[in-house]
Amino acid sequence: MFHVGIDISKFKHDCFIATNAGDKIGSFTFTNDHDGFQTLKSELESLGKQNQIKIGFESTGHYGINLKSFLSKLGYTHLEFNPQLTNKFSKATSLRKAKTDKIDAKLIASMLGHFDYKSLHTSFYHENDLKELVRLRDKYLESRSKELVNLTNALDKVFPEFKPFFNNTFGKTPMYILKRYKTKEKIANLNNSHYETLRKMSMGKFNYPKFSKLRHLAKTSVGVSSEVYEIMIPMIIDNYYHFNNLIEQLDQQITTLYNKTRSLIHTIPGIGIITAASIYAEIGNINRFNNAGQLTAYAGLDVSVNQSGLKEHRGKIVRRGSPLLRKKLFNYSFISLRFIPQFHDYYHKKKSLGKHHKVVLIHLCRKILRMIFHIESNKIPFDINKVK
Repeated sequence: MFHVGIDISKFKHDCFIATNAGDKIGSFTFTNDHDGFQTLKSELESLGKQNQIKIGFESTGHYGINLKSFLSKLGYTHLEFNPQLTNKFSKATSLRKAKTDKIDAKLIASMLGHFDYKSLHTSFYHENDLKELVRLRDKYLESRSKELVNLTNALDKVFPEFKPFFNNTFGKTPMYILKRYKTKEKIANLNNSHYETLRKMSMGKFNYPKFSKLRHLAKTSVGVSSEVYEIMIPMIIDNYYHFNNLIEQLDQQITTLYNKTRSLIHTIPGIGIITAASIYAEIGNINRFNNAGQLTAYAGLDVSVNQSGLKEHRGKIVRRGSPLLRKKLFNYSFISLRFIPQFHDYYHKKKSLGKHHKVVLIHLCRKILRMIFHIESNKIPFDINKVK
């Protein structure tokens, strides 16, 4: 068995090859391009069969994506180490404070002999595509939300009565009014032909009494008048719809990719395709985890423990791992109360004992992860009768 440790960086990678007994076979540096990848391929092929080679990396964001995809297409498997784990391992094996790329490559090769080799299979390429899309979608969601905040801030200055009039929501009708008429002065001068357009757009929900009241609010508004906001507000709305269109396009691609997987996360009541795809992409290959506890730790939802002698202190959740995974789980945990009776009863039982709302939801997140681990590991759909 050969252990191949690779330290990844932006322009070049350092590789260290050793036997499972720790004897050095060789070390070299290769560039992050076609020629460099071919050099690595030749070195790996010289070692023999693929099932006799263990390859390890340190998680380094997007810099290693191309290399991992290249190796996966060749049929090689690999293991990724959390940088904090490699740092701890380095401190445990040496008192020296020497850190170079070559030393790190050797360290990773050594770690392969001390940890259970749970390899990523060759579907990495497709799983990575899905992860890229769901993370980009989350960024666009945040950007779209910021545009709504910008719009609210602008209205607070020029027409503070507008948003409360529409129950503090920006639907199709209020967005059209702001985009088309821009200022409170123009809204105050709307006539019956304008009303008819708005009535048809709202399918009759925006009736004449509402129309009349909006005009009155516009006439008596305490907001300031400025040409700057007349320019800003339509631009903010255009940005909002731009991100909205991008999200819709991403949703189509995400749905297509997720449907090609064998995941059954979407069978859990209340979890839509996009949420299921996000959770699936962030977790990755479920076979990397021996039990649900490891998956909980991977999500950063386990509790820190500090024990010495007879004293033991349990702190807050560690919050390591994927922030997007935690966010999706936390958002669904409250929604699950409407769909899973056992979760509803558990939530109110803990609340009656004085537990804080967020604390109970974190407990539910762990339950959801255990449920997901069972579903994905056994490839069986959700069964309400098995929920505890």
